[in-house]
Amino acid sequence: MKKRALKACLIGFLAAAYAVLCPGLWAKTEFKGRLFMGGGPNRANVVSVRILLNEYTSEDEVRRLSQFLNAGDIEGFYGAFREMKKGELRFIGGLGLKVVFNAATEQKTENGYKILLATEGRSLEMGTSKRISGGYLFLVVELNLNNKYEGEGKVYENAKIQFTPAGSFVMESYVTPPKMLVAVQPVK
Repeated sequence: MKKRALKACLIGFLAAAYAVLCPGLWAKTEFKGRLFMGGGPNRANVVSVRILLNEYTSEDEVRRLSQFLNAGDIEGFYGAFREMKKGELRFIGGLGLKVVFNAATEQKTENGYKILLATEGRSLEMGTSKRISGGYLFLVVELNLNNKYEGEGKVYENAKIQFTPAGSFVMESYVTPPKMLVAVQPVK
C-alpha cells in the first residue's frame, strides 16, 4: 500500500514538474496584443486581438499529416488538418472576425519562446479576397516571447510551412510582407 502511495506521489510530482517546464501544454493560454492592419479607407490602422492557445500539435498528428503529404493525398491532408483545433485569433471590437488555428508549436529560444500557429491561407481583411500565388499557403502567426511570455509577433497571410521529423513544423518562407503584432502579453 505504501509503495502505491509513493508511486502515485512520484507520478504527481513528475507531472507537476513537467507542467512547470512546459506550461503551455497543460492549460489553455490566452494572449492579448495590438495588430497593425495597414490602415486605408474604411479600415482601422491598429486593432486589438486575443490569441487563444488550446494545445500544441502532437508528434502523432504531425506524423499523420506527413503521411498524407508523402502519399500525395492533398485532400486527406486538408481533411485531417481541418479537424485539428489548436487555438484561435479573435479581433476585439467591431470586426467580429475569428480565425481558427489547426496547428500550433512552441520552441525554446535563447531569450524565451517562439510560438507558431497555422491555418489555411486567408486574408485578415473583411471583404478582401485572397490572392493565390501558387503552392500551398497558410496563415501563420509567429510570437516571439520572453520568459514571461511577453513580446511581439508577426502575422503572415501567405506563408509556406514544413513539418519536421521531430513532430513539429516551421515556417519555410512567405509571399507577402507580414503584419506586425505588438504588446503581446498573457491575459491574467
